[in-house]
Formats: sequence, structure tokens, C-alpha cells
Amino acid sequence: MAKIQAMNRVRMIIGGYGSGKTTKAINLMGNRPYKIIYANELSNFDVYSYPKKYGLIIEEVEYKPDTNKILDIIKVKSDNLILTSVDEKLIPNSIMNKCRKLNLGPIDYRQTFMLNAPNKNVVTCLEMDMRSLTWEWLRNTDRDEVQKLLKYNKPSPIQILSWVEPNVDTGIISLSDSIKWKWSKNYFYEILAYGYEGGYTGRLKFNKRRTFSPLPKICEKLGLKHSDSDLIKLLIMDDEYEKYASNILDSSECKILGIKKPRKKRESVRKLRDYNEKK
Repeated sequence: MAKIQAMNRVRMIIGGYGSGKTTKAINLMGNRPYKIIYANELSNFDVYSYPKKYGLIIEEVEYKPDTNKILDIIKVKSDNLILTSVDEKLIPNSIMNKCRKLNLGPIDYRQTFMLNAPNKNVVTCLEMDMRSLTWEWLRNTDRDEVQKLLKYNKPSPIQILSWVEPNVDTGIISLSDSIKWKWSKNYFYEILAYGYEGGYTGRLKFNKRRTFSPLPKICEKLGLKHSDSDLIKLLIMDDEYEKYASNILDSSECKILGIKKPRKKRESVRKLRDYNEKK
């Protein structure tokens, strides 16, 4: 008996904007005539004069519904009546208890329809970071679009070449590299864009950063040339030179060379109490 009562309840279709609530309701109506009306516009609707064989779809039950009017309609016209709502929580309980719920979910199918529209305007974002710009240069076969992206983002010639170089043969970008300072940037971007066909299918490779060596700076402090960094280890084998180097270099630099930095002796500060005791 409970199942029969549940089946006889009015359908309440719940789903987000663009989820197809109205389309679903129209399909459930079949071939019979129907009318669509909003829940907050029922003040002038007379359910008793409405044809029984006609269907009725009441939209947006969650927005300022005329609750008493909707309950009267449900009593008189339980057949061929469908209600729709965006949010179940906003529907009055007195109405929801009379309905059989049908969830469509939050998916917005309008976006899919717009993607397949014949007269759609595709808006692409031209602003890109260096990684995305490198991917476009490597993969995109439309070189007109690539040079447009390069001119819009205006990357530094050295930076874009350093990102591109590990992924292609250096001969491809040799011309671009040779003119990067001689001609205008727009001409450089055009040579860079049209100098490669695109269609790269591999992974994006990066240049390895060179490790910073503190030895040239240490050599400069000790009065040596930068190229004499290999001689420091031989020089510090002498005790006098090690003492000389430890006095000039700071503790972190001494640690790099493996020598001990002599600690400064703290001068004792005599207090007034000690002076009085001596008296």
C-alpha cells in the first residue's frame, strides 16, 4: 500500500541550473498538451478551469512559492503534474512530503551545448607562463598562432631560448640566437616561431642549473685569481698560510676549506662590585 501511494505522488525533479529539468519534465508529459508556469506566478491560475487531460509543469518551487496554491493544485491535479526545483533544502516541507523526488544532479549541460554550437565564439587566453609558452612553441603546428603568442607575452630572448634548447636540435634555433640582440624583438619572435614546424610529442625537458661554487670568491678574498681555486687546498697545507686564511675568511668559508676558524677571546667586563672588593 505504501509503494502504491509513493507511485501516485507528484514528481519533483531536482537538479542544478542547466541540468535538464525542464527537458525531462516535457519528455515525461509525452504527447499531451502542457503548460509551464513558475511557482511564484500562480496567483491568477485557476486549476478547476484547467483541462484535466492537459499537463502542468510548475518551475522553481524553491523561489517564493505560493504554497497553499501549489497544495490545492496537487489535491485536484495529481496526474500529469510535475514540479521542478534547483535546491531541495529550499522547498517547503508541506510540498516536499506530497512529492516523489527525482534527482538529476548538478551537471550544467548548457556548457556542452555551447561547445557544439555552430556559431560559437572561442575565446582563448593569450597570457601564458613560460612553461605553457614553451609547450605551445613545441607542439602547436599553427605557427601563426605561436608567433602571436610570443608577441603578446614578450618573453626574454635568452629565457625562451634556454627553455626551448634542451628539447630540439640547436641548429633549429641557431638563427634566432644569432639575431636576438641585432634586430627588434618582434622580428626575433617571428624567426623563432617559423623556424620550427611544431608537432613535438616527447616530454618537456629542462636545462640543469649549474651549481654555484664559492671558491672563486674565496680566492678573491685571499688575493688569488679565480682560476687558482685548485691551488687553495695545496696552500692551506702550510700551517702559516692556514692561519692567515682562517683570519681573513668567515666561519662558513673556513668550513668549506676544512680549516678551523679561531674563536675570538671575550674580554671580561669588570663590574663596580669587583672594583669595590679590591679596595
